[in-house]
Amino acid sequence: MYCTKCGSLLTEDGHCPVCETVPAEPVPKEEDKKKKLRGPDTGARNYAAILTALLVFPASLCIAIDLSFHRYDFWFGYVVGAIIVVWVCAVLPVLNITPPVITALICFVSIVGYVFFVLMKTGHIEWLFQRALPLFVLFALFVALDVAMVSSKKFDHLAIMSAISFEIGVYIIAIEATYTKALTNLHWSPILACGFISVSAVLLAFSYIGRSNKKKK
Repeated sequence: MYCTKCGSLLTEDGHCPVCETVPAEPVPKEEDKKKKLRGPDTGARNYAAILTALLVFPASLCIAIDLSFHRYDFWFGYVVGAIIVVWVCAVLPVLNITPPVITALICFVSIVGYVFFVLMKTGHIEWLFQRALPLFVLFALFVALDVAMVSSKKFDHLAIMSAISFEIGVYIIAIEATYTKALTNLHWSPILACGFISVSAVLLAFSYIGRSNKKKK
């Protein structure tokens, strides 16, 4: 083979002895890229298997007890629904089998769906629309955002903790605003929110410093 730049005969390992051209690395195929982007590693699979096994026991136990002692008003749906939400939010992001946006959407729908199920089951659906709906939607949105950050693997632990701290600050303000029904009547929530937002800024700064040091190396 000959060099594409100067036409000299290449060495056995593909280098040009004249212009020192280094052979280009093979471009990965689309299938190889998908394998790298998707698919859990061994640790993720082990974690998912162990947590799934642990969650199966309380779910099956509650179903068995409820079916044995209650014939009309079953309550195991509350437990099973909560376990499903926990599994979706704790296992699905680690498995990394769906894109981060899809994973976040699944978590969002599972949380909102479970809340609607509980409130419809208990007969408090009117209270939901009057008071709690904005808080539940905001909570599900924050969880979905955190899940997207974790599953994307582009953010380090400090960045994720920074986002969670910021979300807590915003949620505290949302709680008081929901009951006062006006942002101008806030009293205690801005004080607490400032603390969490300040912690968020510090964690984000450390995350930025850590990434900068890695790039220099």
